[in-house]
Amino acid sequence: MFRSLFISSLIAILIFSGSVAAGAGLVFMNPDIGDSFMELAHEALDIEEMMGDPPATLALKLFVNNLQACIILFLGGVTFGLLTTFVLIANGVLVGAVAQIAMKLQGITFVIAALAPHGVTELPALFISGALGFMLAREMRRELEGEGDAALEAGRYAMIFAKVVVPLLVIAAITEAFITPAIILMVV
Repeated sequence: MFRSLFISSLIAILIFSGSVAAGAGLVFMNPDIGDSFMELAHEALDIEEMMGDPPATLALKLFVNNLQACIILFLGGVTFGLLTTFVLIANGVLVGAVAQIAMKLQGITFVIAALAPHGVTELPALFISGALGFMLAREMRRELEGEGDAALEAGRYAMIFAKVVVPLLVIAAITEAFITPAIILMVV
């Protein structure tokens, strides 16, 4: 199972990374597209409201938002990986676009300070969730071929999700709410 998780994680990383590059490239080539991405990000996250919350409330909201995305990535495997792939691409394009806008406005140091502290745990959670979704997609195909039991494997994958992804998301949310803002203030 470890080998499958590793390979599936690499696939998730490649899809996400390519999408980040595409999102950044779109905004670089046509800055007007950046306005659309920023509107989308503001609508999806209600950033102004969240930034006014106390850090503990913000951490909880960030955790719930990221947990929902990771659950969709994982359970998207039942669509034979189509939903998993779509969510990885959509998140990657959005991250790339917003990072490109922030880099143009604030510089690369700001972007690193804003993403790196919580990204070191949030991104692995995202990639593992995507990997579990791809593994579930493979098990769905195997079951259709009469070779496996997708429900049994989904239960095993859910245990990995609970033991690995959820703690990573907790750490990421706490870091993003309590530590990332202090680091940003140091570089702005």
